[in-house]
Amino acid sequence: MRIITVTNQKGGVGKTTTLMNLAAVFAKNSRVLGVDTDPQRSMSDWAAAAADDLPFDFTNDTDPGNLSRLRELDYDVIFVDTPGSLRDGDILAAVLESADFAIVPFTPEGLTVQPTSRTISKFITPANVPYRLLLNKIDMRVSGQLEEWREAVDEQLQMPRFRQHIRQYKSHSDAPLMGQVVTQYPDTRQTANAIFDYSSVALELTSMWAHENQGGK
Repeated sequence: MRIITVTNQKGGVGKTTTLMNLAAVFAKNSRVLGVDTDPQRSMSDWAAAAADDLPFDFTNDTDPGNLSRLRELDYDVIFVDTPGSLRDGDILAAVLESADFAIVPFTPEGLTVQPTSRTISKFITPANVPYRLLLNKIDMRVSGQLEEWREAVDEQLQMPRFRQHIRQYKSHSDAPLMGQVVTQYPDTRQTANAIFDYSSVALELTSMWAHENQGGK
């Protein structure tokens, strides 16, 4: 079993969208559970809109005692959405106690830097949980945006990141109201890149796990 938390105390960076779409990709070949621990219940609203079409199991729980027992559940992968504010640190800490890995969505804006750094230094690093930043909501119409923020993460922040980034598409913004996840998008020229981005991040994760299983060799 792998427990993956999607974490950043900065709101609006795309934690829920990241979780829902990665969980959907993994659900093609694995038993997957999505857990909403955010009191704002964005993931719960999305799951309700999807109803029976959601391709993975779903629950919500904010009890730190229950969250510390996630590893007792019978799933291949559990994705946990976490609160996007400075409140509810006890929830985030409880999730990280059980987590194998943390995905930290990171949007290309200056106001994201300090909350992200704080989340990592205050919660992820003390829990000794490996993590990677995921550059999210990249607007390819903005010249140099991707390159500049890759350099900032690599050289100034010196934080590990996914090679793949998530581009900004209207299909992602519309998906929660429609109850759709990326594996349910129509495979057209307009959605091909959106599908590719999340599939590539999932591939990076599985490659990391395979490397760990081989003893890092």
